Amino acid sequence: MLFRAQADLTTAIIAFIVMVMALIFHNVVQAFVANRLGDPSPRLAGFMAFDPQRQLDLIGVVFLALLGFGWPRTVPVNPRNYAGRGRAEAWVWLSGVGAYLLAALIATLVATVFLALGSAPLAIAFRLAATTSILHAVINLFPLLPLDMARAALAWGNPDVRRFIQQLAQFGVLGFMVFFFVLSASGIIGRLVFFFDRLIIGIIRLLPGL
Repeated sequence: MLFRAQADLTTAIIAFIVMVMALIFHNVVQAFVANRLGDPSPRLAGFMAFDPQRQLDLIGVVFLALLGFGWPRTVPVNPRNYAGRGRAEAWVWLSGVGAYLLAALIATLVATVFLALGSAPLAIAFRLAATTSILHAVINLFPLLPLDMARAALAWGNPDVRRFIQQLAQFGVLGFMVFFFVLSASGIIGRLVFFFDRLIIGIIRLLPGL
């Protein structure tokens, strides 16, 4: 499960709710960036609103609770609305990775405040959500559909890159699970999560009064 023995039920529920909000935030950021870059499609489809019914994928939320990794609905974009041979569209998808990292930064900042106030359970809940959000950012850095980096590469990459991603996509869900297992077993994902976690903590320590 997402929140294993290290957290009690109340802490787990709070962390889960925060992480669900991070999934929604991911989509809102992508929709905002798309709108700023000239594509109103996500905004017109309602993806700039913090609306769980619009943003969340039920299966993705269940996977989040059971396995620690979930996903929201895919933000609808129109490639014809972007200039720059796909570069602008690529930034839309990459902003999703940034959204997860920003959500982790905010959650860690809130955890720091709760810890200073003597509320350790809430601090643990928000830190748990923060590391889970970092995990989502890291996983979305890999070029495997339907992850953000893969969509960015399809939009902006050269024909060889596009062909490679499409070949990987042929393996479907099984291929994704094998890919994820190999990266986890090799420690690559863990090291990247640790790196971004230390980076976020370092940024927060630079803030006055913290």
